[in-house]
Amino acid sequence: IDTRSDVYSLGVLLYELLVGATPFDAEDLRRRGYEETCRVIRESDPPTPSKRLSTLGDALGGISKRRHVEPDTLRKLIRGDLDWIAMKALEKDRTRRYATANALAADIDRHLNDEQVQAHPPSLSYRFRKFARRNIAMLAAACVIGLALICGLGLAYIGFVQQRNLARELN
Repeated sequence: IDTRSDVYSLGVLLYELLVGATPFDAEDLRRRGYEETCRVIRESDPPTPSKRLSTLGDALGGISKRRHVEPDTLRKLIRGDLDWIAMKALEKDRTRRYATANALAADIDRHLNDEQVQAHPPSLSYRFRKFARRNIAMLAAACVIGLALICGLGLAYIGFVQQRNLARELN
């Protein structure tokens, strides 16, 4: 038992805050008995929070109502970074879990600031999406400038071709 077991507990709390239910179905675990419950928690990976929302049925309506958001929107908000953060906190292999509660909190802060979270496997498209969300005005300006350059080059080429054809007709 070390700080990573505390991180696991914090991961369960985060999961409950996101989904409104524990990572494993409580009724199912109660029916299994103590030994089987321990085995399931040790060996089985829970579904991601966004997938768990899909299995809640009618309860999803109440959860989304309390959060003042539509069920589909709630799933979209949780899918991605929050799924990755919760699942890294609940990782069975403690060496792959967050080392400290501060590391978990830092990843949640990065998510809230639209920065790249440590729990997500780095990919070029993921990093670009995060960069684009933080720098939307700069990217929009760069696109406008790029479009203006392309239009300008196209018009210059058309003018060049017309001048060349006019020069041929005069010769």
